[in-house]
Amino acid sequence: MAVPPVLGAEVRGTVTMTYQGMFQADTRARPEPVSVALLPAEGQRVLPRRPRLHRVEIVDNRMSPAFFTVKKGDSVRFINRDGVYHEIFSLSSGKSWSARLDRAGQGSSHSPRLVLDVPGTTHFFCRIHNKSYARIEVVDTPYLETIEAGRMFHFVGLAGGRWKLRLAAPAAETRWIDVSAMTSPPPLALRLASRGGGQGGSRLKTQAGVEQLYRD
Repeated sequence: MAVPPVLGAEVRGTVTMTYQGMFQADTRARPEPVSVALLPAEGQRVLPRRPRLHRVEIVDNRMSPAFFTVKKGDSVRFINRDGVYHEIFSLSSGKSWSARLDRAGQGSSHSPRLVLDVPGTTHFFCRIHNKSYARIEVVDTPYLETIEAGRMFHFVGLAGGRWKLRLAAPAAETRWIDVSAMTSPPPLALRLASRGGGQGGSRLKTQAGVEQLYRD
């Protein structure tokens, strides 16, 4: 009988942003959120977890959080905190989806639960308010974190061997990196190129503009 692998390997490191057209980012700029997901590359065992419900609130015609990562099979619900109507719809490689949200305090001020079952990037817009937008990364793994650029990510309890890291940020292209999971690994130093300015006057906030988030 085959002996199950010991799940004692790790992958850890930091992701820093580099900014196109700049020698150095403005130190006043708020660090960008970075989505880090770890997927098996050699058929390693992945621990299951139950699907989770995530909430996106709409306040002052903006969605918050405007960028985050979920596991395939998780779901999302939009909640309207404004005194005006919103009409939310999605763009992705999966089925189209839309929901009309009543004003805050009314019976239908939240959307039905939407299951996110297609890996990749799903974009959400409002047909009424052009700055109301959210981007959700969907990955087929329970090993995922959304961190600030420059902060450490750390995945533990892994089977040893080759894995793939998926890195994504609001103003950057998605990047895939081959990594090795091992016991007490040295930290990885990774970089992600941003097409944003990295300047204090145009820093990314939770109420980010569509032009910063609507990228694959």
